[in-house]
Amino acid sequence: MSHFITLTLRDGSTIRAKVAGQGPPLVLFANMVSWEFWSHQIPVLAQHYRVIAPEYRREYVPGSTALDALADDVPDIIHALGYERALLMGHSIGAMVLARVIAKTPEVAAAVVLADGFLHLRILPGPLHHLQPYLVPVLKALYPHTPWVLRQLGSFAALWADQHIFLHREASSEKRKMFFSYPFTPDKSMVLRVGAALEYHDPPDFSRSTMPVLVVTGGEDRWLTVEQAQRLVNDLPCGEHVVYPSIGHMTPMIVPELFNRTVLEFFGRVQGDVL
Repeated sequence: MSHFITLTLRDGSTIRAKVAGQGPPLVLFANMVSWEFWSHQIPVLAQHYRVIAPEYRREYVPGSTALDALADDVPDIIHALGYERALLMGHSIGAMVLARVIAKTPEVAAAVVLADGFLHLRILPGPLHHLQPYLVPVLKALYPHTPWVLRQLGSFAALWADQHIFLHREASSEKRKMFFSYPFTPDKSMVLRVGAALEYHDPPDFSRSTMPVLVVTGGEDRWLTVEQAQRLVNDLPCGEHVVYPSIGHMTPMIVPELFNRTVLEFFGRVQGDVL
């Protein structure tokens, strides 16, 4: 049975979190503003763990320049839940946040899954009206799988415009087709500018990040190439890498059954040594 709780952070700010299940703590950080991104994961993971999916502070919408501030919130969230450390999982921007956490405050991370997560993102401003020709077909494609997207439309539209992200068909599987944002415009120079901005460079100092870390990458991800993800794995003292060859950026949503099996196998294998 799932329910919501309110967490009070060190500075007095409050955030809401979805909680389900019993067992070792597993905290999920989404790439969007809502816990609902994890709708395919929470029921399955909650059979084995106490799953907590916090929402971000409203003033810290992912995609802004507040990634370091979001990372600073993670220890507060774990401590507000009553734990010293927890299993952690993040997708995309959530993984960017957790990469900073394991470098800055590794003591709170027992083991970590970084799904489709790159380390650096340069913000390129783009006017919101450029999104209009793309938005309707994308929403129609997303709605059957994530009806809550309409409630978050204002945040998503602002985020996409802020990053100059445009919308394109990303990947498909036998059962579902997902649309997602990736750097694409008719202006080829903009594609090159955005692509260069996502290059893996100046990694954090992971020398203290000795916890097990699994990096999950879609082989057709246009945000993060397999080669860039492998460079991240190579920088981690205890990094592992799983690649889904024909999948794009939204691995937890495109292949949820496969993704859930991967996560459960990893945490089940390492948790006895870290919790």
